Amino acid sequence: MIKRVDLYYNVEWVISHHRYGLLMLLLVAFSFIPDRTIAIVLSFLFGVELILRTGLVRHKQKTNPYKSSLNMKLDLLFLVFDTLALLSLLATALDLQMLLGEEGNAARFFRALYLLRVLRMFRYIDIQSLMFSPGYGMFVSLVVMLSFFVQGTLLWGIVIFFGVEVIIRFVLLQNMQFSTRRDRLVEWGFWFADVVATMVMVPGLMTTPYANVLRAIRLVRLVRPWMVIVRNVGKVFREGDFGQEIVLVMLLLSVLSISGGVFAHYCMEGFDFSQDGVLSSTDENLFVQVWFSFRTLMAAGNLVQDPLGNDNLALFSILGVVMGMFILAFFIGIGSTIISGLMAKLRNEKLVIANHLVMIGWNGASPFIVEKLKMISDQRFSRLKLVFLSETRQHPVGLESWVTFRWGDTEEVASLQRVNLGSARQVLVCTDDSLKPAQELSQNLFSLMAIRQVNPNIPISYTVMGMVEPRLPSYRHMLQVGWDKVGFYNKPTVLMSEPDMRANLIRNVLLYQDVDQVLLRLMIPEREDESRMQVVDWSGNIIFHQQQCYCRDGGREVLLSEVMRRCFAQGVLLVAVADADMQVYPLNALSTDVAVVAVMGLAMDNATLYGEFDACFKQQIDPLEAVSVCCELSLKKRPAEVKILAIGWIGALGLVLKRLLDSYQRIQLILLDELSEDACDELLDYVLVRISDMEGAADRMTVDVRYWDFSDMEALRSHICWADKVIVSRPAGIIKKPHAMVASVLSHMFTLAEEESRKPAMFAIVDTRNQARMLQKELDRFTLQMDVNVLVPMEFYGTYVAHTSYLMYASTTPEVFDMHRALRYLLDSMMSDNSDEGVPLSLDVLPYRATEKVIESGDMYAALLAQGWIWLGFRIDAAIVDEVTAPGLLMRMFPRRYEFQCFRQLEIMINPMGNPQSMNVWENYQQHIIELIVIRKR
Repeated sequence: MIKRVDLYYNVEWVISHHRYGLLMLLLVAFSFIPDRTIAIVLSFLFGVELILRTGLVRHKQKTNPYKSSLNMKLDLLFLVFDTLALLSLLATALDLQMLLGEEGNAARFFRALYLLRVLRMFRYIDIQSLMFSPGYGMFVSLVVMLSFFVQGTLLWGIVIFFGVEVIIRFVLLQNMQFSTRRDRLVEWGFWFADVVATMVMVPGLMTTPYANVLRAIRLVRLVRPWMVIVRNVGKVFREGDFGQEIVLVMLLLSVLSISGGVFAHYCMEGFDFSQDGVLSSTDENLFVQVWFSFRTLMAAGNLVQDPLGNDNLALFSILGVVMGMFILAFFIGIGSTIISGLMAKLRNEKLVIANHLVMIGWNGASPFIVEKLKMISDQRFSRLKLVFLSETRQHPVGLESWVTFRWGDTEEVASLQRVNLGSARQVLVCTDDSLKPAQELSQNLFSLMAIRQVNPNIPISYTVMGMVEPRLPSYRHMLQVGWDKVGFYNKPTVLMSEPDMRANLIRNVLLYQDVDQVLLRLMIPEREDESRMQVVDWSGNIIFHQQQCYCRDGGREVLLSEVMRRCFAQGVLLVAVADADMQVYPLNALSTDVAVVAVMGLAMDNATLYGEFDACFKQQIDPLEAVSVCCELSLKKRPAEVKILAIGWIGALGLVLKRLLDSYQRIQLILLDELSEDACDELLDYVLVRISDMEGAADRMTVDVRYWDFSDMEALRSHICWADKVIVSRPAGIIKKPHAMVASVLSHMFTLAEEESRKPAMFAIVDTRNQARMLQKELDRFTLQMDVNVLVPMEFYGTYVAHTSYLMYASTTPEVFDMHRALRYLLDSMMSDNSDEGVPLSLDVLPYRATEKVIESGDMYAALLAQGWIWLGFRIDAAIVDEVTAPGLLMRMFPRRYEFQCFRQLEIMINPMGNPQSMNVWENYQQHIIELIVIRKR
């Protein structure tokens, strides 16, 4: 039986799917057939949907950020619309009009009520994103013009459309942060004008004495779109200086028309210049002859009668075509230039949206960031409004079509106002990866000042392609401003270093090869119905008494381990709590009292985390019994020494080695690359400098950088016999298709390892997920004795940036932002190696061998928790991957956009009781489980 949380998730997924929206639009259209049977069936279907939507809103509204966001208000508004639409269907199903007769006000009311069912259509139209766009303004203009010519049902439909629109805009404007008071007054002024214009469209007002005046008030709705168009047309004219060209063409046309008219007046008697079929005095009028000449030029080639009467029709037609097309070409050229300039202005017009995320700049991580932002937005069922501000008009490669594009100087106030930064909720700055450290520092600092001038309080996140350490010992962070003595620039700002993240990634996978895929799943899972790290607000206390921890909520006190076990049985993994200072306390390492303000853990959504945690204090349940599992479980023993062979360019190599020293007593590294002797010495000096500040590093580490020709594969034989771990990356000097070199080296490494009977742990580093997937498909085709982990460091970094930026974007209040900040501290610590700072937690694996007796998942969780490990998931062998991950009927009917781009993800199951797939594997396929994934104390 599907658990309640799965039901809620699947319901939300289905009703948010575009296929479901199209189906509902079809049913709404079908409901207008005046048949009671159809109305009864649709009333039942829409009633069930309304009940599910109401339950879903109640499920989510207990937690932040949903209960403090605009999404909840819109959901409640649409529930009202759905209720009215359902009433209109019930009027047909119960045949109320027939009971009341065909006449009378009540009967007319119920006939009008039928139109309310079109309100359901607004749920499936993204009015919030459309209503401030120029295209939507043009559509409104057409609808307003149409309202002057229609009556009855169609006019009522227009009134309902505009009525719903002003109600939605009212909700949106109440939740908009305006950059200036003038902007607020202008938007509310337009809203009041649109309300008046909508009210005068009501058909009953057309019988009043001032009906024509009231009808004209509808034109007020045209002010906004046409004001924008007229203003930009004026700019195009001023910038293009088209006045002289137009005057020149008009002068040429006037001269030709007047000359032709004068020639006709004196030389062409007896011709029907008025083209009315009758020769009269009108044909002798000079103005008529001039008009005939003008019309002949403008209707080039359409002359059908010889004005000279001597078979010169062909001559006149040719002259008319040549001269007319010549003049028309001038008009068409000028007109197309004006239209092109106008459209360019409109496409770069100031945005009138709010609560959006602004992305400034582009670098190598940006395509991954955009992709992951879309993924996390889809999974959280929210429409993320992302606006990209570029330095040029050229769209960068990788910028998806759903992103709003604007261009301009990213350090000018006018450009930042163009993307309405003052009303934005968060900004993400992507630093150019071609800059030198000094340029990167200065440009980031100046962009910080420019952004803070437009919106002083907006959260900012930076993707930094270099290191983010302060440049002065007295500075707390890299972008500290020396003259800021009041903390103006110390507003929420996150600096995310790509080399630092790359070093953490490589260091971690060398210790546990699947750590990157597990961390990706904790941040943005690719399986839609899978658990991820969540954080919720909760006020209570954890009391440490007699070596036991108790959770206290009001008058109820429950043992912490019991709370964790009960939550685990409901698909929730509790990991940590945070206090008012946002200090994070892992639940498997508590030894002090904590005044809790936030709870962190794995769940399908934050409502599930809150609901299951809170239920432990509101239900009187008998205490759980202690259990013991007869199964030998221990962490893999890590050798004291490691020998690493690195082939090609390894970014942040010094940082990788420095952080590996916390895990190994001795490290030996040989790096092979196609570098000159001087370049090898320079790289070696750089690595030694990076590790020199770590005490004892020089004695514990041996680094050797050598030249190697990437075609001399036999030279690798001695190295493959020596190395414990092999990292293959692109050559430092190769830019074009470097992944091909990685595949070539891997191919030869497999042969050498087999011939020498060696099985080193192998890691390949590529640039994109498509390259990695192609390589993984090729490796998966064959039965191999060695495992290769294909890494995409930029994708990992992009996922982390997107996750952090989205959580900042979703923070509607300072309290919510602090909660998300604590969650980021937790994830940072799990990726870090610093045991002195942060939260002392790490990911690790326990080798697992199934017993003949099937172990209950709750018993296994309790046994691991007793040893200080939080059970996170497990990895299966490849034998049952296709069987347990096969899409079900719901998946096939409403397919997901993303489903395991990395092949290694197929073998990893996160949260054993969190979804039907992992539950099925644990209960029926324990013999195929290879490893248990745990969170341990560092």
